[in-house]
Amino acid sequence: MVDKETLKKNIEDVMERIEMACLRAGRKPDEVSLLGATKGVDVETIKLANQFGLRIFGENRVQEFLPKFQELPYLEWHFIGRLQTNKIKYIYDKVSLIHSVDSPQQIDELEKRCAKAGKACNVLIEINIGGEESKGGVSIEKVDDLIEKISNCSHVILKGFMTIPPIEDDEMKLRVYFRKMKEIFEKYKKLNYNNVNIEVLSMGMSGDFEVAIEEGATLVRIGTKIFGERPKK
Repeated sequence: MVDKETLKKNIEDVMERIEMACLRAGRKPDEVSLLGATKGVDVETIKLANQFGLRIFGENRVQEFLPKFQELPYLEWHFIGRLQTNKIKYIYDKVSLIHSVDSPQQIDELEKRCAKAGKACNVLIEINIGGEESKGGVSIEKVDDLIEKISNCSHVILKGFMTIPPIEDDEMKLRVYFRKMKEIFEKYKKLNYNNVNIEVLSMGMSGDFEVAIEEGATLVRIGTKIFGERPKK
């Protein structure tokens, strides 16, 4: 885990790199939000990161998220990991955005929980842009079905899309995936559905966030470049 000074420098460096990527793409820096991916990061480090200007935090695992939320409920939390339907009850009312919706069953469970609590839940549809069996997300062909499902809900609101592209050494191949996501994002922004307000394109992590921004990301999820290498679990 990084020390205090390194953490501060890392956050400043990532923010500067986001700004430079935006300038290269002819975009305004405030068009891109930075999320700190806090898997394996302790509460004290998260507090410091918040003091150093990080405003959005994302967790991958429900069991790791809950104790952190208990200590830091005032932060803006997103859920960015694989979403198990039976774990939705623990997070739906604690996070401001779920990045990883990819099934009708998840939507049904979210609608049921939110209706009972009288609250709305903002979600992203995760798209498996590379068609990799090891990753979550839906195929492009199934996006319409999930959007139609959400449009028939009363409490689930679609805010956009998320993806984790295949790992590529070839930057141009990586750009193809991000450009395809941008096309999908723009397509659905133009369509008129109930409970659909497309404004978030969550793509780009520590190894590729600058390319993702150049190709249209509105939110990047950064872990290692901010918090350093975390222990493998």
